[in-house]
Amino acid sequence: MRPETPQRVTLRSTEVQRNFREVVNRAGSGREHIIVERDGLPVIVMLSVAEYQSLMQERELRAARRKQLEATARRIGRALERRGLSEEEVLAQLDQTQQDLYDERYGRPRI
Repeated sequence: MRPETPQRVTLRSTEVQRNFREVVNRAGSGREHIIVERDGLPVIVMLSVAEYQSLMQERELRAARRKQLEATARRIGRALERRGLSEEEVLAQLDQTQQDLYDERYGRPRI
């Protein structure tokens, strides 16, 4: 069973100050993300530590994937250079392959 998506709740900073303990408990429960506004503009978000840790873990994974993608792109670039292929030639081949796959899947040319 998938966990419930936290509800977004917007509160004014003065309300948060007056009811700080309650607001912290609400955010800490994981059922609500509290968006705190000052002068009608959002300034912070309060969320549970578990939610924060999940966001940070996802951010680290995204950064690792980006590094991996960049390293792969550099390896491909070096391999293409060794074969004497220009960027334009590679892009033309990719376009043709994409068109061929589209035609194969849908049976008609892409416009």
